[in-house]
Amino acid sequence: MSNWRDLPRASVTDLAHQAEEREIASYLERARHTAVDRNLAIEHLNKMARSKVWWLRQHGPKRPKNDVAVQETHLAVLVQVMDFLKGKGGLDAADPVG
Repeated sequence: MSNWRDLPRASVTDLAHQAEEREIASYLERARHTAVDRNLAIEHLNKMARSKVWWLRQHGPKRPKNDVAVQETHLAVLVQVMDFLKGKGGLDAADPVG
């Protein structure tokens, strides 16, 4: 019989994080199975990229440089995936993007 002291310990924070990760994984899995055609994907990537530009223009000058750098990377990913879907660029897992 196992003693309670031998049980693995988990903090409330760890348990909350694990629950959050399971919920996120569930959302991502549902998204993988939602039909999205190429044109719709390009349209929404364009909207997300434009929103990111708006954020950079409105908030970038007031935010820490690392926050701005993260948002600029998000914009680069959105634009390059959009270009890839349009056939204008070649994202390749073996090569760095950029």
